[in-house]
Amino acid sequence: MQQTARRETAEVIWATAVRSMDALHRTTSWIRLCSVTMLWSVLPWVPPDEITHGVFALAVVTVGTLIAHVHARPGLIDVLDRLPGTEALVSHLTGARGKAAANLPGLLEGGGILIAGLAYVGPWGVTGLPEEAGIVALVAIVGYTHFAFLNTVLDAGFYAPQGTVVLGPDRSQGAPPALLLWVRHAIPSGLVVIGLVLFVPAWNPVLAAVPVSLRVLLSTSFLLLWVARISFDQFLEGTASAVEDRERVVRKEAAGDLHSLAKNSMAYLLKAVESPHYQHSEVRGLTREALVRLEELRRFWSSEDWQDTGGRVEDLWNAVVSVQPREERRKCRLDEAARGVELGSTDYQKARRLLSDLVSNALKADADSVSAQVAVHGSRRTRRIQVTVTDNGRGMPAGVLSDPQTSLALLEWDLRRSNGTLTFVPRSPGTSVVADWESN
Repeated sequence: MQQTARRETAEVIWATAVRSMDALHRTTSWIRLCSVTMLWSVLPWVPPDEITHGVFALAVVTVGTLIAHVHARPGLIDVLDRLPGTEALVSHLTGARGKAAANLPGLLEGGGILIAGLAYVGPWGVTGLPEEAGIVALVAIVGYTHFAFLNTVLDAGFYAPQGTVVLGPDRSQGAPPALLLWVRHAIPSGLVVIGLVLFVPAWNPVLAAVPVSLRVLLSTSFLLLWVARISFDQFLEGTASAVEDRERVVRKEAAGDLHSLAKNSMAYLLKAVESPHYQHSEVRGLTREALVRLEELRRFWSSEDWQDTGGRVEDLWNAVVSVQPREERRKCRLDEAARGVELGSTDYQKARRLLSDLVSNALKADADSVSAQVAVHGSRRTRRIQVTVTDNGRGMPAGVLSDPQTSLALLEWDLRRSNGTLTFVPRSPGTSVVADWESN
């Protein structure tokens, strides 16, 4: 069980990383395009005899940035796919999603920005740039490197679990090899070393004109990638924990739905079969009703666009009592004032579970009279819903709310989430149960 839970957590972490990185890629691709544009804007200050040198130095990183911009946008990949001769490139780009492996845009961007750095502010840098242009080129190169390698360090493929995982539209290709994991951890410190070697020495007059303190600061700023990786890891762990909490909520709600809508129907069906007043028509009706409710649950749990718009309390009451044998239906009465009350989707579902459960419990306790009231109190912005079920049966067993496995305990837990309460008022004989909650 624990191993399964760990595997599911790893799958959620990987899928969250894939989708988070999709958004990050789209954002940082714009930033890298702006950085490349800054480098091209410096070109007019390059001496005429070095223009060709500068253009070729920017060519690789420009192509890599444009491909990466397309890679981050499925719509642009579709456009690219319609162009002749691009099948191999499109296949490569789509196959690289969520996978920690070298890809064409990453190689062109990483290698291209290194070439640009060597050509503009490194040992083979162009000469004759004014100080302002040199600072612009240096900042653009460092900024570009940050965001290019941020995508590498946070690549979703590093979070892929062992084995193939299919979660929604995403499919993993298994965990990355150990060598890539080592490279990931080495990237920030490696970039610092490259930055110190490339930017701190005064390789040319352009670089010498930039304050040495600024060059050191920009070189060591790559350690921020390490901080970003730790922060992203913590974000993913928090997301996985939130998903686990939400899954527990869904499981409890599903357990309550299953009990209220399905188990009670089956219990009354069994009771009808075992009754000395056995009637084929009664059993057929209860069987159909049970199947309808099971189908309702199936559709609700499996459909992504299923919507419950709520409805009138009178219709809800008719659905609740219809699953009961004929002799039991005669014992149940809904307050006339409640028949026309309209409930929204969430309130309707809560009332349905409450009425179904409480009426069923009362009849199981041999009550020969069960009455229900549903009322709406307060203004439109601060509405509260109140459901009251009163019977003259044997009463509720002691400690029913302290056992978390009982349906009433699940109902009380659900009501507390809406600032609600579930109260038992003993009667002689019977019980009056009052449930109220804040309307959503």
